[in-house]
Amino acid sequence: MTCRRALLLLAVLLTGRAVAAAELPNELRAELARLPEVERRALSGAKYAGRFAQSRLVTFSTHAGRWRAEFHLPAELARQFADPAPLLIGLEGSPHLWTIQRRKAGTLDPGLSLVILTCYAPAEPGPFHKFSLTSDGLSVTVSAQDLLGHPLWQSHLTLAQSERALHAGFRLAADKYTPRRLRLDEFAQIQTQVPDFWNHYVVPVLRRLGPGRAAADVYRVFDQIPADPKVTRDVMPLVARLGADELTERDAAARELRTKGRPAMLATMRLDPALLSPEQNSRLAWFRAADGWVRVEDVESARRDEAFLESCLEDEDPAVRVAAANTLAAVRASRLLRK
Repeated sequence: MTCRRALLLLAVLLTGRAVAAAELPNELRAELARLPEVERRALSGAKYAGRFAQSRLVTFSTHAGRWRAEFHLPAELARQFADPAPLLIGLEGSPHLWTIQRRKAGTLDPGLSLVILTCYAPAEPGPFHKFSLTSDGLSVTVSAQDLLGHPLWQSHLTLAQSERALHAGFRLAADKYTPRRLRLDEFAQIQTQVPDFWNHYVVPVLRRLGPGRAAADVYRVFDQIPADPKVTRDVMPLVARLGADELTERDAAARELRTKGRPAMLATMRLDPALLSPEQNSRLAWFRAADGWVRVEDVESARRDEAFLESCLEDEDPAVRVAAANTLAAVRASRLLRK
């Protein structure tokens, strides 16, 4: 009887796992199958939790030279966690497999959770195939690694922001896999002190994870995308409060506006500045300037930057994906005509 019960329990467990695996969309199942065996084994018990827009999960901003990544997980995702096991998810616009994991321990603040968002892109040409963002709302760590070949010949990089500094560690094929480390006062110094590392490695990693494609810049580049009239009507009361007499009221409106996500960013960017007060325009300028970690300095150049346009093909907004595809096709056609 004991043996029969054990076999029955095993059958139930295997059936449950098969059902969970069957829920994974075919394109993500194919991505999972491409992973090295050690990665597949690590995800063998993870269940699929659904598809989400990234802006519903995390928002990226900068403040006083520091990165900020604030997770605000929707209830339909949060209730599926079985700490510390990761959940498999899909992100709107992304063809890749993602996981999200939440841990209650190991944070700087006992009231916060440590959340890890990971992208697996095994079919990418490299040098990286696994990208991770870890944050508890205060500390931030970004990592990327190669999943192919011998461990001694795999590229990787890590950027860890502590309370007082940003630490970078990397090992790249261009350096013959020599380990290197940097300590910087703030992340902006990476661009000036190691520009090749920044442009060729850090920026692509940040674009893959999201903070390298600030919504404010995306909608500046693709300025033909209109705002949703309903969203505009919804945010107008907040915009009005940005010009309130009381400072506390203005600050509260600014905080609430930040929680409204990508559609609200687009709506505020399509408002006519001439119809707003100097205080409202100043608050909205700050709202846009704090968005993301990497900013587009020249809009016209971005419209010809194939790497930037390609990254926008995975944007969560379908209108951005269409605009990026059209612009990229025009850029490539123009390049062929010049040859």
